[in-house]
Amino acid sequence: MGTIDGTAQNQPLKNYTQNNGLPSLHINKSIQDHTGYLWLASKNGLIRFDGDEFNTYTTKNGLISNNITTVATRENTLFIGTDKGLSIKDYRGYTNFEGNHINAILTTKNHTFLGTNKGIFRVREEYLSPLRTNFQIDLNRINDIAFDGNFYWVATNKALWKIDELINPKVLKRIDTDNYTSVLIHQKNIIATTYNNGIQVVSNDKVTPLTTSIKKITGIKKIDNQFWILSEDEGIEILDAGFNFVRNINKYNTLATNKITDAFQDNEKNTWITTKNNGIYFIQNKKSEQKKPTISFENIEVVFSSIDSIDINNYPKTLQLPSNKNHISFYYKTININRLNKVTYRYKLNNQTSPWSTKNVVDFAYLAPGNYTFSAQSKVGNMESAPIEFNFFIDTPIYKKSWFIWSVIGFISLIVALIIWSYVRRIQAKNKAKVAKLKLENHLLSLEQKALQLQMNPHFIFNVLNGIKALGNSGKSSELNATISKFATLLRGVLQNSRQEEISLAEEITTLENYIELEQQINSRTFEYAIHTKLPVDPEEVLIPPMLIQPFVENSIKHGISSTTNGKITIDFFVKNDFLYCSVIDNGIGIEQSKKRTKVSSHTSVALKVTQERIQNLSKNCTFSIHELYEGNKVTGTKVLFKIPFKTDF
Repeated sequence: MGTIDGTAQNQPLKNYTQNNGLPSLHINKSIQDHTGYLWLASKNGLIRFDGDEFNTYTTKNGLISNNITTVATRENTLFIGTDKGLSIKDYRGYTNFEGNHINAILTTKNHTFLGTNKGIFRVREEYLSPLRTNFQIDLNRINDIAFDGNFYWVATNKALWKIDELINPKVLKRIDTDNYTSVLIHQKNIIATTYNNGIQVVSNDKVTPLTTSIKKITGIKKIDNQFWILSEDEGIEILDAGFNFVRNINKYNTLATNKITDAFQDNEKNTWITTKNNGIYFIQNKKSEQKKPTISFENIEVVFSSIDSIDINNYPKTLQLPSNKNHISFYYKTININRLNKVTYRYKLNNQTSPWSTKNVVDFAYLAPGNYTFSAQSKVGNMESAPIEFNFFIDTPIYKKSWFIWSVIGFISLIVALIIWSYVRRIQAKNKAKVAKLKLENHLLSLEQKALQLQMNPHFIFNVLNGIKALGNSGKSSELNATISKFATLLRGVLQNSRQEEISLAEEITTLENYIELEQQINSRTFEYAIHTKLPVDPEEVLIPPMLIQPFVENSIKHGISSTTNGKITIDFFVKNDFLYCSVIDNGIGIEQSKKRTKVSSHTSVALKVTQERIQNLSKNCTFSIHELYEGNKVTGTKVLFKIPFKTDF
């Protein structure tokens, strides 16, 4: 720790630079947290100082940026302002919010506000919310924000403002125009600094200017009942309580630089001065009375892993631990800059108390099951801190619990009973399986027989023959020959396919095309049809039971589009999740209207039922559905959709 000759407040001045381990010479701001750590906002990250050792936190640790512009604290949470937004450090780690360059942070009981290069922002749970107050505030640089208990005072690079509420303000008053750099609440007055026009004292909204000997003022601090005026290029000017000149602290009498960024007094009345190019200066208060120290938990580890999911210093419950998590370590700390090496600690676990020592870590291994209360205390001189406590519970191993022992006995008994029952069930299941297999085979044979008998509608055959007869009587020999040829092809295909359990999808489509085209010729109303395939293989390689689709197509022709002009039937085949899907869609009158207009023939009804049973018996995963299609409240047709296992011949 280096020293500089000279005096400030008649006390020695110590300078911390890179030679003492300070990671950066450019320090923007300094604060002290509840434990007593000093936090320094630097150009090279966030620096923590305990009076002896510097620790640096950067983007590698989770910060949003290494250029730290300001820092504030509330309880055990740090709000870290940077040139790229805000980082919040708490027991859960870091939470980052991208945003503008942050110049000031104001923490209140319910909110945290940020003064940025473009207006004021409020910290929400998941984002930074811009506050709309006045365009002269929202679009300008906010240098400082202060709250006097009733009003917020906002210093911008253009003016000083008085606002009743930052969220939905009702009172918004511009007190003065100038480049205001900082605000200090002093008794009933507001003391604000301007960059080049000295100090402005505001009382009852009236401004009284006070001229200073220095320019480029960036801030004002109240230290030992004196006002310290900070300049970014001319050092520090100290005024007494009546704003009379006391002395200057600058490179000509005390410091090695005039580029001052901040000054504050810690809880032991020591004074810290931060600079832009020469680190920090420390003025120790030799006359400070010994104060009661404060102790805080720094970390709690369970089996060498930190507890990151709870606030260890404000955890009101009892931490529940399983039986195998019975190794726990506690880390606690008291910071006392003036008596760094005189801090001692003791701990208590339930009724066992340790002697005082300098050790601030304790490790408990192989703790027995039960409830525990751990407490720790620190002592500086004769002053003891209030103890801090943490409660935890270690569960009993499951194998020692009575319910587990009785459960094991019951489980073993159940296993024996299940083995006997399973043996009997297996014998019964074998017999049932044989009976079910025979019934299923008989049922399938019966369904196939019914399907063969119902594959072609006798009415359809009769209508085709009448059509052929009419063509013969009319002398249309070419159409007659074509119709007879198509009808013969259809009958031959039906007879050939009826002898097989499975045919190719291409054969099924050919049979459907012949059937539909014959229906087009004999039907009194014209209609169109389309057959689409979207398959990963050629339809010739796909296997399907014969005459599976024809009953649905026939139902669409006879009852769906029979009363429709420009009727259309669309048949789609596609594969999804190892299943072949088939849909038959018509633009007819719909199921319900068809039922009202005509009574479905017994052939059609039985054919549809048998075909549905055939589909469902192919596999337990097969599905079948039929429903009406709508556009708005209007029925536009009927859709039949079913899926069967996707099978190929390779």
